[in-house]
Amino acid sequence: MYKDLSVYIHIPFCVKKCNYCDFVSAPPEPGQLKAYADALCKEIKLSAAYADNFNIKTVFIGGGTPSLYDSSVMTYILDTLKSTFENRRRGSYIPEEVTIECNPGTLDRNKLSDYKRAGINRLSIGLQSADDKELKLLGRIHTYEDWEKSMKLARECGFNNINTDIISGLLGQTVESFEDTLKKVLAYSPEHISVYSLIVEEGTPFYETYAPEKLSKEEADKWEEEDRLIYEMTNRVLSKYGYDRYEISNYAKKGCESRHNMVYWRRGNYLGLGISAASLINDVRFANTDSFSEYIAAPYGSIKSKEVLTEDEKMSESAFLALRTSYGISCKKFYDDFGKDIHEIYAEAIKKWTESGMLIERDGRIFCSEKGINICNMIMADFVL
Repeated sequence: MYKDLSVYIHIPFCVKKCNYCDFVSAPPEPGQLKAYADALCKEIKLSAAYADNFNIKTVFIGGGTPSLYDSSVMTYILDTLKSTFENRRRGSYIPEEVTIECNPGTLDRNKLSDYKRAGINRLSIGLQSADDKELKLLGRIHTYEDWEKSMKLARECGFNNINTDIISGLLGQTVESFEDTLKKVLAYSPEHISVYSLIVEEGTPFYETYAPEKLSKEEADKWEEEDRLIYEMTNRVLSKYGYDRYEISNYAKKGCESRHNMVYWRRGNYLGLGISAASLINDVRFANTDSFSEYIAAPYGSIKSKEVLTEDEKMSESAFLALRTSYGISCKKFYDDFGKDIHEIYAEAIKKWTESGMLIERDGRIFCSEKGINICNMIMADFVL
Protein backbone atom coordinates (compact mmCIF):
# COMPACT_ATOMS: atom_id res chain seq x y z
CA MET A 1 0.00 0.00 0.00
CA TYR A 2 1.40 3.36 -1.04
CA LYS A 3 1.09 6.35 1.25
CA ASP A 4 1.12 10.02 0.27
CA LEU A 5 4.19 12.08 1.10
CA SER A 6 4.72 15.84 1.04
CA VAL A 7 8.18 17.29 0.61
CA TYR A 8 9.37 20.61 2.02
CA ILE A 9 12.62 22.07 0.66
CA HIS A 10 14.21 24.87 2.67
CA ILE A 11 16.23 27.59 0.94
CA PRO A 12 17.91 29.65 3.69
CA PHE A 13 18.98 32.64 1.60
CA CYS A 14 17.41 36.08 1.21
CA VAL A 15 18.48 39.47 -0.10
CA LYS A 16 18.02 40.98 3.36
CA LYS A 17 16.66 39.51 6.57
CA CYS A 18 13.37 41.15 7.55
CA ASN A 19 13.06 42.88 10.92
CA TYR A 20 10.48 40.40 12.23
CA CYS A 21 11.98 37.17 10.85
CA ASP A 22 13.32 34.44 13.15
CA PHE A 23 13.60 31.74 10.45
CA VAL A 24 16.93 30.17 9.59
CA SER A 25 17.77 32.55 6.77
CA ALA A 26 20.38 35.16 5.84
CA PRO A 27 21.96 36.84 2.81
CA PRO A 28 24.38 34.39 1.14
CA GLU A 29 28.11 34.70 1.52
CA PRO A 30 30.43 34.07 -1.47
CA GLY A 31 30.24 30.45 -2.61
CA GLN A 32 27.34 29.51 -0.36
CA LEU A 33 24.65 29.40 -3.06
CA LYS A 34 26.38 26.68 -5.06
CA ALA A 35 27.62 24.76 -2.03
CA TYR A 36 24.12 24.64 -0.58
CA ALA A 37 22.45 23.54 -3.81
CA ASP A 38 24.97 20.72 -4.18
CA ALA A 39 24.50 19.60 -0.57
CA LEU A 40 20.71 19.77 -0.90
CA CYS A 41 20.74 17.56 -4.00
CA LYS A 42 23.00 15.11 -2.20
CA GLU A 43 20.50 14.92 0.64
CA ILE A 44 17.65 14.44 -1.84
CA LYS A 45 19.39 11.47 -3.46
CA LEU A 46 20.02 9.84 -0.10
CA SER A 47 16.64 10.67 1.43
CA ALA A 48 14.72 8.13 -0.64
CA ALA A 49 15.57 5.59 2.02
CA TYR A 50 13.14 7.41 4.32
CA ALA A 51 10.42 7.43 1.73
CA ASP A 52 9.99 3.94 0.39
CA ASN A 53 6.39 3.02 -0.45
CA PHE A 54 5.44 6.68 -0.72
CA ASN A 55 4.00 8.71 -3.57
CA ILE A 56 5.11 12.33 -3.52
CA LYS A 57 1.92 14.38 -3.76
CA THR A 58 3.01 17.93 -2.92
CA VAL A 59 6.25 19.90 -2.88
CA PHE A 60 6.78 23.24 -1.14
CA ILE A 61 9.97 25.25 -1.65
CA GLY A 62 10.21 27.78 1.15
CA GLY A 63 12.72 30.04 2.81
CA GLY A 64 14.23 32.54 2.96
CA THR A 65 13.67 33.58 -0.59
CA PRO A 66 13.89 30.60 -2.95
CA SER A 67 13.39 32.88 -5.95
CA LEU A 68 16.77 34.42 -5.15
CA TYR A 69 18.32 31.43 -6.92
CA ASP A 70 18.77 31.39 -10.67
CA SER A 71 15.95 29.36 -12.20
CA SER A 72 18.42 26.83 -13.61
CA VAL A 73 19.42 25.91 -10.04
CA MET A 74 15.80 25.47 -9.01
CA THR A 75 15.24 23.28 -12.06
CA TYR A 76 18.31 21.23 -11.08
CA ILE A 77 16.94 20.72 -7.56
CA LEU A 78 13.47 19.69 -8.76
CA ASP A 79 14.90 17.42 -11.47
CA THR A 80 17.03 15.73 -8.80
CA LEU A 81 13.96 15.17 -6.65
CA LYS A 82 11.97 13.81 -9.58
CA SER A 83 14.67 11.46 -10.86
CA THR A 84 15.50 10.20 -7.37
CA PHE A 85 11.95 9.12 -6.64
CA GLU A 86 11.12 7.92 -10.14
CA ASN A 87 14.14 5.63 -10.17
CA ARG A 88 13.01 3.69 -7.11
CA ARG A 89 11.19 0.40 -7.46
CA ARG A 90 8.43 1.45 -5.11
CA GLY A 91 6.49 4.68 -4.85
CA SER A 92 6.56 7.50 -7.36
CA TYR A 93 6.85 11.21 -8.01
CA ILE A 94 3.41 12.47 -9.01
CA PRO A 95 2.93 15.84 -7.30
CA GLU A 96 -0.42 17.55 -7.63
CA GLU A 97 0.92 20.81 -6.24
CA VAL A 98 4.43 22.30 -6.41
CA THR A 99 4.76 25.67 -4.69
CA ILE A 100 7.66 28.10 -4.56
CA GLU A 101 7.86 31.14 -2.31
CA CYS A 102 8.86 34.32 -4.13
CA ASN A 103 9.55 37.89 -3.14
CA PRO A 104 8.63 40.83 -5.37
CA GLY A 105 11.74 42.15 -7.02
CA THR A 106 13.28 38.69 -7.52
CA LEU A 107 11.07 37.56 -10.42
CA ASP A 108 11.29 38.06 -14.16
CA ARG A 109 9.59 36.56 -17.19
CA ASN A 110 12.34 34.03 -17.95
CA LYS A 111 12.45 32.80 -14.36
CA LEU A 112 8.69 32.32 -14.21
CA SER A 113 8.66 30.50 -17.56
CA ASP A 114 11.42 28.20 -16.31
CA TYR A 115 9.40 27.51 -13.16
CA LYS A 116 6.47 26.37 -15.29
CA ARG A 117 8.67 24.05 -17.31
CA ALA A 118 10.16 22.62 -14.11
CA GLY A 119 6.69 21.61 -12.89
CA ILE A 120 5.98 24.45 -10.46
CA ASN A 121 2.25 25.19 -10.60
CA ARG A 122 1.70 27.41 -7.56
CA LEU A 123 3.37 30.63 -6.44
CA SER A 124 3.40 32.22 -3.00
CA ILE A 125 4.31 35.88 -3.47
CA GLY A 126 4.99 37.67 -0.20
CA LEU A 127 3.50 41.15 0.05
CA GLN A 128 2.99 41.65 3.82
CA SER A 129 1.55 45.16 3.33
CA ALA A 130 0.35 47.48 0.56
CA ASP A 131 1.62 50.44 2.58
CA ASP A 132 5.21 51.28 1.63
CA LYS A 133 5.84 52.84 5.05
CA GLU A 134 4.83 49.58 6.72
CA LEU A 135 6.99 47.63 4.29
CA LYS A 136 9.97 49.77 5.27
CA LEU A 137 9.20 49.22 8.95
CA LEU A 138 9.07 45.46 8.34
CA GLY A 139 12.43 45.60 6.58
CA ARG A 140 11.10 44.37 3.24
CA ILE A 141 13.18 45.05 0.12
CA HIS A 142 10.23 45.78 -2.16
CA THR A 143 7.39 48.23 -2.62
CA TYR A 144 3.71 47.61 -3.24
CA GLU A 145 4.31 48.53 -6.90
CA ASP A 146 6.93 45.77 -7.11
CA TRP A 147 4.32 43.27 -5.90
CA GLU A 148 1.83 44.53 -8.49
CA LYS A 149 4.38 44.00 -11.24
CA SER A 150 5.13 40.47 -9.98
CA MET A 151 1.44 39.57 -9.91
CA LYS A 152 0.84 40.85 -13.43
CA LEU A 153 3.90 39.04 -14.74
CA ALA A 154 2.89 35.77 -13.04
CA ARG A 155 -0.55 35.94 -14.65
CA GLU A 156 0.98 36.68 -18.05
CA CYS A 157 3.19 33.60 -17.64
CA GLY A 158 0.14 31.41 -17.04
CA PHE A 159 0.11 30.92 -13.26
CA ASN A 160 -3.48 30.49 -12.09
CA ASN A 161 -2.83 29.40 -8.50
CA ILE A 162 -1.20 32.19 -6.52
CA ASN A 163 -1.04 32.89 -2.79
CA THR A 164 -0.05 36.17 -1.25
CA ASP A 165 1.01 36.67 2.37
CA ILE A 166 -0.06 39.65 4.48
CA ILE A 167 0.94 40.55 8.03
CA SER A 168 -1.55 42.10 10.44
CA GLY A 169 -1.09 43.46 13.91
CA LEU A 170 1.69 45.98 13.35
CA LEU A 171 1.88 48.54 16.14
CA GLY A 172 -0.03 51.58 14.93
CA GLN A 173 -1.91 49.65 12.24
CA THR A 174 -5.64 50.30 12.18
CA VAL A 175 -8.65 48.42 10.87
CA GLU A 176 -8.95 51.05 8.14
CA SER A 177 -5.31 50.86 7.03
CA PHE A 178 -5.35 47.07 6.95
CA GLU A 179 -8.61 47.04 5.03
CA ASP A 180 -6.91 49.23 2.44
CA THR A 181 -4.20 46.55 2.04
CA LEU A 182 -6.86 43.87 1.68
CA LYS A 183 -8.73 45.81 -0.99
CA LYS A 184 -5.54 46.39 -2.97
CA VAL A 185 -4.71 42.68 -2.82
CA LEU A 186 -8.25 41.71 -3.83
CA ALA A 187 -7.95 43.87 -6.94
CA TYR A 188 -5.55 41.18 -8.25
CA SER A 189 -7.76 38.28 -7.16
CA PRO A 190 -5.16 35.81 -5.87
CA GLU A 191 -6.57 32.31 -5.40
CA HIS A 192 -5.25 32.13 -1.83
CA ILE A 193 -4.52 34.71 0.85
CA SER A 194 -2.60 34.07 4.08
CA VAL A 195 -3.06 36.64 6.84
CA TYR A 196 -0.60 36.19 9.68
CA SER A 197 -0.79 38.14 12.89
CA LEU A 198 2.63 39.57 13.76
CA ILE A 199 4.50 37.63 16.44
CA VAL A 200 7.38 39.51 18.01
CA GLU A 201 10.12 36.90 18.40
CA GLU A 202 13.18 37.18 20.59
CA GLY A 203 16.40 37.72 18.69
CA THR A 204 14.80 39.86 15.98
CA PRO A 205 15.21 43.62 15.51
CA PHE A 206 11.49 43.99 16.22
CA TYR A 207 11.96 42.53 19.67
CA GLU A 208 14.25 45.37 20.64
CA THR A 209 11.42 47.83 20.08
CA TYR A 210 8.20 45.89 20.49
CA ALA A 211 8.95 43.33 23.20
CA PRO A 212 5.91 43.02 25.50
CA GLU A 213 7.86 44.27 28.52
CA LYS A 214 8.77 47.46 26.66
CA LEU A 215 5.14 48.47 26.19
CA SER A 216 2.82 49.92 28.79
CA LYS A 217 -0.27 47.90 29.69
CA GLU A 218 -2.39 50.49 27.92
CA GLU A 219 -0.31 50.20 24.74
CA ALA A 220 -0.32 46.40 24.85
CA ASP A 221 -4.09 46.22 25.43
CA LYS A 222 -4.80 48.68 22.62
CA TRP A 223 -2.51 46.74 20.26
CA GLU A 224 -4.21 43.45 21.11
CA GLU A 225 -7.71 44.90 20.68
CA GLU A 226 -6.87 46.47 17.31
CA ASP A 227 -5.43 43.18 16.09
CA ARG A 228 -8.62 41.37 17.15
CA LEU A 229 -10.76 43.86 15.27
CA ILE A 230 -8.54 43.51 12.19
CA TYR A 231 -8.91 39.73 12.35
CA GLU A 232 -12.70 39.95 12.48
CA MET A 233 -12.83 42.53 9.67
CA THR A 234 -10.53 40.38 7.51
CA ASN A 235 -12.90 37.43 7.68
CA ARG A 236 -15.91 39.60 6.85
CA VAL A 237 -14.25 41.22 3.83
CA LEU A 238 -12.69 38.08 2.41
CA SER A 239 -15.94 36.12 2.85
CA LYS A 240 -17.74 38.82 0.88
CA TYR A 241 -15.25 38.36 -1.96
CA GLY A 242 -15.64 34.57 -2.09
CA TYR A 243 -12.77 33.40 0.10
CA ASP A 244 -13.39 30.72 2.71
CA ARG A 245 -11.36 30.71 5.92
CA TYR A 246 -10.36 27.06 5.98
CA GLU A 247 -7.67 27.49 8.65
CA ILE A 248 -6.98 30.11 11.31
CA SER A 249 -4.81 32.28 9.05
CA ASN A 250 -5.62 30.99 5.57
CA TYR A 251 -8.33 31.93 3.09
CA ALA A 252 -8.96 30.42 -0.33
CA LYS A 253 -11.32 30.42 -3.24
CA LYS A 254 -13.20 27.15 -3.59
CA GLY A 255 -10.80 24.31 -4.47
CA CYS A 256 -7.68 26.45 -4.02
CA GLU A 257 -6.74 25.47 -0.47
CA SER A 258 -3.04 24.72 0.01
CA ARG A 259 -2.83 20.95 -0.34
CA HIS A 260 0.65 20.99 1.12
CA ASN A 261 -0.27 22.86 4.28
CA MET A 262 -3.31 20.67 4.82
CA VAL A 263 -0.91 17.75 5.21
CA TYR A 264 0.58 19.42 8.29
CA TRP A 265 -2.83 20.08 9.85
CA ARG A 266 -3.99 16.53 9.15
CA ARG A 267 -0.77 14.97 10.49
CA GLY A 268 0.15 13.45 7.15
CA ASN A 269 3.65 12.28 6.30
CA TYR A 270 6.10 14.95 5.24
CA LEU A 271 9.82 14.98 4.51
CA GLY A 272 11.83 18.13 5.18
CA LEU A 273 14.98 18.67 3.16
CA GLY A 274 17.62 21.32 3.76
CA ILE A 275 19.04 23.11 6.75
CA SER A 276 16.73 23.13 9.83
CA ALA A 277 13.97 21.29 7.92
CA ALA A 278 11.65 19.06 9.97
CA SER A 279 10.02 15.76 9.01
CA LEU A 280 7.25 13.50 10.28
CA ILE A 281 7.19 10.02 8.78
CA ASN A 282 5.22 7.14 10.28
CA ASP A 283 4.96 9.00 13.61
CA VAL A 284 8.70 9.58 13.87
CA ARG A 285 9.70 13.24 14.02
CA PHE A 286 13.20 14.37 13.10
CA ALA A 287 14.88 17.64 12.13
CA ASN A 288 18.08 18.70 10.42
CA THR A 289 20.77 20.82 11.96
CA ASP A 290 20.47 24.60 11.76
CA SER A 291 24.25 24.93 11.34
CA PHE A 292 25.20 25.79 7.77
CA SER A 293 28.70 24.31 8.04
CA GLU A 294 27.41 21.05 9.53
CA TYR A 295 24.79 20.71 6.82
CA ILE A 296 27.25 21.35 3.98
CA ALA A 297 29.71 18.83 5.42
CA ALA A 298 27.16 16.03 5.82
CA PRO A 299 23.65 16.86 4.58
CA TYR A 300 22.33 13.35 5.16
CA GLY A 301 24.02 12.92 8.52
CA SER A 302 22.99 16.25 9.97
CA ILE A 303 19.85 15.21 11.84
CA LYS A 304 20.01 16.99 15.19
CA SER A 305 16.88 15.55 16.81
CA LYS A 306 14.71 12.48 16.49
CA GLU A 307 11.77 11.20 18.51
CA VAL A 308 9.16 8.50 18.24
CA LEU A 309 5.84 10.04 19.22
CA THR A 310 3.88 8.51 22.07
CA GLU A 311 0.20 7.63 21.73
CA ASP A 312 -0.74 10.67 23.84
CA GLU A 313 1.37 12.94 21.63
CA LYS A 314 -0.22 11.54 18.48
CA MET A 315 -3.74 12.02 19.85
CA SER A 316 -2.94 15.55 21.03
CA GLU A 317 -1.52 16.59 17.69
CA SER A 318 -4.39 15.02 15.81
CA ALA A 319 -6.90 16.97 17.90
CA PHE A 320 -5.37 20.42 18.22
CA LEU A 321 -4.06 20.62 14.65
CA ALA A 322 -7.50 19.67 13.31
CA LEU A 323 -9.05 22.43 15.42
CA ARG A 324 -7.01 24.97 13.44
CA THR A 325 -9.10 24.11 10.38
CA SER A 326 -12.71 24.90 9.59
CA TYR A 327 -13.49 21.19 9.23
CA GLY A 328 -12.26 20.43 12.74
CA ILE A 329 -11.92 16.97 14.29
CA SER A 330 -13.58 13.98 12.67
CA CYS A 331 -14.79 11.80 15.53
CA LYS A 332 -14.81 8.74 13.27
CA LYS A 333 -11.27 9.31 12.03
CA PHE A 334 -10.05 9.80 15.59
CA TYR A 335 -11.57 6.45 16.54
CA ASP A 336 -10.22 4.75 13.42
CA ASP A 337 -6.73 6.10 14.12
CA PHE A 338 -6.56 5.44 17.85
CA GLY A 339 -9.32 2.98 18.70
CA LYS A 340 -10.69 5.38 21.30
CA ASP A 341 -13.75 7.61 21.55
CA ILE A 342 -12.62 11.23 21.53
CA HIS A 343 -15.34 12.06 24.07
CA GLU A 344 -13.67 9.78 26.59
CA ILE A 345 -10.20 11.27 26.04
CA TYR A 346 -11.26 14.92 26.00
CA ALA A 347 -14.53 14.87 27.94
CA GLU A 348 -13.76 17.94 30.07
CA ALA A 349 -12.40 20.06 27.23
CA ILE A 350 -15.28 19.25 24.89
CA LYS A 351 -17.88 19.95 27.60
CA LYS A 352 -16.18 23.21 28.66
CA TRP A 353 -15.88 24.72 25.19
CA THR A 354 -19.16 23.47 23.68
CA GLU A 355 -21.16 24.80 26.64
CA SER A 356 -19.45 28.18 26.23
CA GLY A 357 -20.31 28.20 22.53
CA MET A 358 -16.68 28.21 21.41
CA LEU A 359 -16.83 24.68 20.01
CA ILE A 360 -19.61 23.13 17.95
CA GLU A 361 -20.28 19.41 17.57
CA ARG A 362 -22.28 18.52 14.50
CA ASP A 363 -22.41 15.73 11.92
CA GLY A 364 -19.63 13.77 13.59
CA ARG A 365 -17.28 16.74 13.75
CA ILE A 366 -15.99 19.01 16.51
CA PHE A 367 -14.93 22.44 15.28
CA CYS A 368 -14.50 26.03 16.43
CA SER A 369 -17.42 28.43 16.18
CA GLU A 370 -16.94 31.92 14.74
CA LYS A 371 -16.27 33.17 18.27
CA GLY A 372 -14.12 30.18 19.09
CA ILE A 373 -11.75 30.65 16.18
CA ASN A 374 -10.72 33.98 17.74
CA ILE A 375 -9.42 32.17 20.83
CA CYS A 376 -8.40 28.97 19.10
CA ASN A 377 -4.99 28.85 20.78
CA MET A 378 -6.65 28.76 24.21
CA ILE A 379 -8.97 25.97 23.10
CA MET A 380 -6.19 23.93 21.52
CA ALA A 381 -4.21 24.08 24.75
CA ASP A 382 -6.93 22.03 26.46
CA PHE A 383 -6.45 19.24 23.90
CA VAL A 384 -2.82 18.62 24.83
CA LEU A 385 -2.51 15.49 26.97
